[in-house]
Amino acid sequence: MKGEIHDFIIWEKACHKYNFLLSELKKQFCILDVYEITWEVKNFEKNLRRFYGPTLPNVQKKIRQCGTGKFLLVIYYDPIPKHQFRKTSLGMQMTNVNVYDKKRELRKNIDGEFPIHGSIHEKEANHDLTLILGKNAIDLQKKVNQNWDGNIKKIKSDLFGTNGWDDINDVFYLLNSTTNYVILRNFEKYPEEITSDIHPDIDILVDDIIHLPYLLNQVNVVEKREDSPYVIVENKKIKFDYRYAGDTYYDEKWANDILKRRKIFKNSFFVPNDEDYFYSLLYHCFIHGAQLSKYKSRLTMLANSLNILHLNDKPESELKKLLDNFMEKNKYTYTTSPKYKIKHNELIRMSKLALFTLKHEGVLGLLRAINNKIKRKIVKKNVSTN
Repeated sequence: MKGEIHDFIIWEKACHKYNFLLSELKKQFCILDVYEITWEVKNFEKNLRRFYGPTLPNVQKKIRQCGTGKFLLVIYYDPIPKHQFRKTSLGMQMTNVNVYDKKRELRKNIDGEFPIHGSIHEKEANHDLTLILGKNAIDLQKKVNQNWDGNIKKIKSDLFGTNGWDDINDVFYLLNSTTNYVILRNFEKYPEEITSDIHPDIDILVDDIIHLPYLLNQVNVVEKREDSPYVIVENKKIKFDYRYAGDTYYDEKWANDILKRRKIFKNSFFVPNDEDYFYSLLYHCFIHGAQLSKYKSRLTMLANSLNILHLNDKPESELKKLLDNFMEKNKYTYTTSPKYKIKHNELIRMSKLALFTLKHEGVLGLLRAINNKIKRKIVKKNVSTN
């Protein structure tokens, strides 16, 4: 199939319109599968928060609109997708206008605007399907027939990872299906080392820091607003150390390039390509203060693949010169430089983050974020003085 797979959700309060909605979808698309999904009532609010993420400012209002009972998930296929920009709740986005326009049309034909949900582009379809079924659109496409047999499959299961994960590879599968990310370093012995008793923190660079905690079910971040994000894998806390483009950890342009040039590792998760890995490790040592000796063997291995000869014979000054040349060649700036600090000072960084939060979570979300930031500052101050 060369088209696109999308999802359409009929929440409990719109299920009485199922026959009408399905017949309307059939006029334009091919129905592949229909599921009846049951979430635990006690987890419904939590599931809804994770599913909609920061775009859901009032979860109780949403629950009143959609209900907390069984709902229907329709998976369908658009053979000839058409892509154009449309205005959405997240601003202007490139959408499949066939499914975008159909969703808007159907919302006008039912009671209330929000008892239904539908993906409007491939990224959203992957997000929805992976969270609900634990399978992304590509993997589902391999298993479904193009002609639905008419049977509604019944599933009693909360969102993927609601009660933690049994395997770290499930976490990577979710990230691979929904997020643009790389694990920055110390990943050579992943995934085996992560869940061992000596597992390290996972240093991860992402392009969207707002949605990630919702995806990973990090209730300690989303609900308690703490600064120690972790996921539960095999009943152990696996800590994530987040970095994102624009946070002054790396030059913003370089961070975005690292994400663009990423590669798959062990067919499991994404990491920087060899060049970015080599120079980001040098940067980590010279700028972030990490011990060069800790990474010397790794740097030597990467240098060989990049045809950088006699790395072990080079003094630190020459290694720093290698980094300088790389930064200059690619027009990257050291984040410690006065030029970069002026351009990306804390006020500007926080302003950008505030605008991003306002766009994705609205005014109430921004106020919550400010309030929680103040609370965390107070907690840290109290801890440091005790």
